[in-house]
Amino acid sequence: LIEMMVGLSIGLFLTLGLFTLISNTSQSFKIQDDFARMQDNAAAAFRYIGSSLRLAGFYGYTDSPNTIDTVIGGVATTTDCGSATNLPATNWALSVAVPINGFTGLTPIAANATLPCIAIANFLSVPTVGQQVLVTRGAVGVRIPDPNGDGNLSDGLAAQTGFATTIYVQSNASGGMLFYGTNFATMRAANPPQTIRLSTGTDVDIFEYQTHVYYLRPCSRIATGTTCTGTADDNKPIPTLVRQELRGSVMTEVALAEGIERISYLYGIDTLPAGALDGVADTFTATPSTADWANVVTVRVTLLARSATPSAQIDDSNKTYDLNGDNVYDFRCQDVLAAEPYACQFRRKVFTQLFQLRNIAQRRGM
Repeated sequence: LIEMMVGLSIGLFLTLGLFTLISNTSQSFKIQDDFARMQDNAAAAFRYIGSSLRLAGFYGYTDSPNTIDTVIGGVATTTDCGSATNLPATNWALSVAVPINGFTGLTPIAANATLPCIAIANFLSVPTVGQQVLVTRGAVGVRIPDPNGDGNLSDGLAAQTGFATTIYVQSNASGGMLFYGTNFATMRAANPPQTIRLSTGTDVDIFEYQTHVYYLRPCSRIATGTTCTGTADDNKPIPTLVRQELRGSVMTEVALAEGIERISYLYGIDTLPAGALDGVADTFTATPSTADWANVVTVRVTLLARSATPSAQIDDSNKTYDLNGDNVYDFRCQDVLAAEPYACQFRRKVFTQLFQLRNIAQRRGM
């Protein structure tokens, strides 16, 4: 009996140790998985935003956005983001003279009033400081192909999905134009031609035009319809980086990266006087003046990413997160507990990356 009791005791201790090992391994895996997902989501967010920033101000081969004609090609956007407080009120997406700008301190109602393409329910409410929004305009960096190599890009355009209502840009050093893909063949056949060609008669390269508006949405997967509805979305709603993008000639909301809880933009401005500009940022600010937007050459993007699911073992209530280094916190889980009772039970991490606006900075540095 004594030997059996000793054997049972030893077996109990070994079993307890095994379960402890399994529990610790499982917990360690959960922690590593959470941080890996946060890093992947932040990397995806940086990839999308960085691509837009690097292509901001790219309109083909022109030296100046102000030389782009937005009338001759008959272009117009059918779902726009312009308003009385955000001019131009119509065809705002085609405001090529402003490759980058942004908004700060927006509430959901103010965001919808300023940028009507953003639904109130799809704009994450940020207590106290409001949310920042980033806008970029430029062309996709991939040329429309010439399938048969005859120098006429009409067939290459016709092969693009939705080309008829998609907006394209064609330019040379002297200037350029925006146009609908369906209008190109007629414009090319006009006498004199309204399109741009080389001296050999070959069409100058054509690129698809794009406008992007980045902001945070309170949910990732919308349960029904096109707007976030609350707890039905994602089971427990996940804050998500989204953007309005020009699809054809319509601004369309697209989800990009889950778990992005806050986002901050600091704009690097080349402040040297005219004639001495070098394309290098001399000062950073979150609120450039109207005149300063033309001088923005870099953007520092800072993200606060959180884990996809909460954990009862985490208490984030004593932490504050300062995204732009001004010693004023941008996020504290206690501020959102009323809306999210589990808000302090997520893992969180801050990520930062600096992007150069190549097309703007390099022109200024010439």
